Amino acid sequence: MSVELNDAAGERAIEALRVALGADAVLTSSENLREYRDPYDFKGSDEYTASAVVTPRSVEEVQAVLRIANELHVRLWTFGQGRNNAYGGSAPRVKGSILVSLREMNRVLEVNDDLAYALIEPGVRFFDLHDHLRAGNHRLWASIPDLGWGSVIGNTLEYGRGYTPYGEHPATACGLEVVLANGDVLRTGVGGMSNSKTWNAYPWSFGPSHAGLFFQSNFGIVTKMGVWLMRQPEVYLSGWARFHDDDAVGPLVDAVRELMLEGTIRNLPLLAYGINLGEGEATVGEDGWGLRFALYGRAGMVDAQYEIVRAALEAIAGVEVGRRLFRWDERDKVENHNDKVQGGIPGMELMDVFMTAYGEDTGHLDLSIVGPLIGSDLVERISTLRALYAQTEFPYLVGILLLQRSLLHISTLFFDTKDERQTRAAYDTYAFLAEELARTGYPIYRTNIQHMDLVADTFDFNNHAQRRFNELLKDTLDPNGILSPGKQGIWPKAMRG
Repeated sequence: MSVELNDAAGERAIEALRVALGADAVLTSSENLREYRDPYDFKGSDEYTASAVVTPRSVEEVQAVLRIANELHVRLWTFGQGRNNAYGGSAPRVKGSILVSLREMNRVLEVNDDLAYALIEPGVRFFDLHDHLRAGNHRLWASIPDLGWGSVIGNTLEYGRGYTPYGEHPATACGLEVVLANGDVLRTGVGGMSNSKTWNAYPWSFGPSHAGLFFQSNFGIVTKMGVWLMRQPEVYLSGWARFHDDDAVGPLVDAVRELMLEGTIRNLPLLAYGINLGEGEATVGEDGWGLRFALYGRAGMVDAQYEIVRAALEAIAGVEVGRRLFRWDERDKVENHNDKVQGGIPGMELMDVFMTAYGEDTGHLDLSIVGPLIGSDLVERISTLRALYAQTEFPYLVGILLLQRSLLHISTLFFDTKDERQTRAAYDTYAFLAEELARTGYPIYRTNIQHMDLVADTFDFNNHAQRRFNELLKDTLDPNGILSPGKQGIWPKAMRG
């Protein structure tokens, strides 16, 4: 679907936004807008570009933006930091949308040391939260993904993950404040009581719990979120296992699953092919497999747990296990990327690794499928994907995040964004792989803006009952269809078909 906005309505909206928020809060120059295009689309493309960027600084200014958009029937596209380049960055699904950047709403509003949570705004990056906790001498660690420049709220609402025991980011969100399309402000959970003492400590509500409606959706703009944090451990151990033979994948995954289910391993381990996760820095193009895992707690307990893990994994032929151990007060000296992310330390090292192929013009797409955490099933999926990738011009490079009962099988396509043919080939290959995997029962949990309709269409149970339900919610909560049309394949009534 190729869609654009009405230029005249957009111009009136831009002028109204300047009046309401100030001229400095509305960006329209081509130089400013260049930063907000899809960074991994072909360099010469203007398909996913905005007409303006507006930067509200408060809930009241967000409400003003929504009022103007409703009055003039213009489309908005909202993001916290807009840094997840593999999924489209900050670019809108609909060309000519006005981007609502929440980067200026970047305060850590509260840190509760006793209950181990923070209340934050959507512009707070993982770097910001980490620095705030360290500067305040809080005994708390945040979980982070591989790159620290993203929004904590934005990553969480897109079902992002990290690598500590709190790495299941959607499960650590507790209490959202949401501005609905009509400007009304909603607080989820027990935040529905205006003087609640447990809004960010108890995740459920009285009656239906609504927080999930605002994950990967276009039903409202999240302006605050509680996030649970990890208590600082006495020590943490950054461990790895290496092996070359595919035959070890199945037994190793089954062994790690049991170690996770019994509670010995509590973080989210990463299994990767073609990416070094061992003693050196992370590099792409390595031969063989690597597993990254971590242990946390009191020194004696961690030593005992490591011996359990080592014995279980080295019982598998060809597997070598190693570790690095850090006291909590040694954490600031950690430099290795694998040690940093498992210690909740944000960085940008992996971006340099990902630019190995074509320098700053390197683009990449992440094909992010969900599968069961069963060794034999993963081995079969690896074989299938190797065969499918062999039909394309792209090699099979993969990182597999283990989630106790399921896994995220994320294979990455690298390409030169200056090369239009290769860029188009990468997006076409992604579509081919996504459809083939969906046909055999493996859904995608997150995708880039160019494939949202395709992925939404694979959720076809009962004549696409989920999509029909989403459309019912969209029509009810956002009758003018102003909020992020097309996100996750959810279109307002006037734009369907």
